[in-house]
Amino acid sequence: MRGAILQKFGLMPLASVLAGSLILFSGCASPDESSYNSEYRENLATDPKYYIKDETDTHFRIVVHQGSPSTLGDRVSDSKQAATDVAKSECLRLGWGKWHLDYVQERDQGWMHIVVAEVTREVYQPTSP
Repeated sequence: MRGAILQKFGLMPLASVLAGSLILFSGCASPDESSYNSEYRENLATDPKYYIKDETDTHFRIVVHQGSPSTLGDRVSDSKQAATDVAKSECLRLGWGKWHLDYVQERDQGWMHIVVAEVTREVYQPTSP
């Protein structure tokens, strides 16, 4: 019945456009990415982008990928430099004195190199004499 009313008043095209716009602008649940070059005042050729996920009180993950195409070795080194610098600043922000970083995944997706690093807090445990 609603379709007939929309058709009667010539609103069907408008309803279709509105429905399509709603789907398009709702987007998907993708993480907010940050620009490494902008936030760390760097000028790396691959313009790494990153986001932090799965943050708890003992660990978090950093996902870094290229923002600009490159076929040189800087694809890997820029991504790892960005992951390391982000880990250092995030651990400082969290007040973690000791921590370690492990590269848990590295892959190419077309021209884009992707690095996933896991940062784990090392809890101080005093040794008994």
